[in-house]
Amino acid sequence: MSVTFKSFKMPFLANVRVHRLKVSLVHMKVRPNLDDNLNAAKKGVHKAAEQKPAFIALPEYFSVPNNMENFYSAADISKETSKPTLDFLQTVSLEVPESYIMGGTMLEEDSGKFCNISTLWRKGTLVSKYRKRNPIKAEIDAGVTPGSQPVVIETEYCKVGMLICADMFSPTTIREVVKLGAELVFLPVAAMGTHPKVSGHPLTFRLAAENGIYLIKIGNVSSNARGGRSAFITPWGVEQEVSDALEDSVLTKDFDMEKLREYRKQIHRA
Repeated sequence: MSVTFKSFKMPFLANVRVHRLKVSLVHMKVRPNLDDNLNAAKKGVHKAAEQKPAFIALPEYFSVPNNMENFYSAADISKETSKPTLDFLQTVSLEVPESYIMGGTMLEEDSGKFCNISTLWRKGTLVSKYRKRNPIKAEIDAGVTPGSQPVVIETEYCKVGMLICADMFSPTTIREVVKLGAELVFLPVAAMGTHPKVSGHPLTFRLAAENGIYLIKIGNVSSNARGGRSAFITPWGVEQEVSDALEDSVLTKDFDMEKLREYRKQIHRA
């Protein structure tokens, strides 16, 4: 299924440079049914909106029952979750009109093919979407088709890059997003239960430091100790991450955009 929405008219962007940028993420438990996942996501978005962030982000496959643990058929999962998830994202973005909603990810059908897509919303309108370019084996086996194009969106705050989970293992994918000027990069993730434990965020920290980006990693409680821990990652380190508590939580951080831009000047000179 493919759903089309009217295009969002971006604000006038000439010479806009914000100095501070507040971002929230919603770290969620994986639930066994669609409605419970959507209700938890809604509660998290509204809790985050109390902080008045510019962006609120959700995890990969946040609406999919049992998430990656029972990933068997892209066609079946899409049929069950795609339309309700799109309807939810459109509605919740209307309910918090002052924030962009980075809608985690979902499966979209397009001409019989299924892609893992990340979406960006504002005031009930789909601003942009990105198709995961590096699906993992479980996704490919289930019928997920890779995307092919990088996506960077110029907002009134900064340039926003969109990646999904295993995209971070592809140097080409990272380079193309950075080359397009991304400053703030969203990375919804959903590690499987077989994923080995990871101490800290060594790969994403290296990506942030080498490329001069703020990286927003949004995971779920199920993968909390297996590489899917939600965190705000900067070129200077992991500045905030979720606890080990097996419960939903919201993190919010105020980013210094001028500090990032000065850092980018330095690494570009090197």
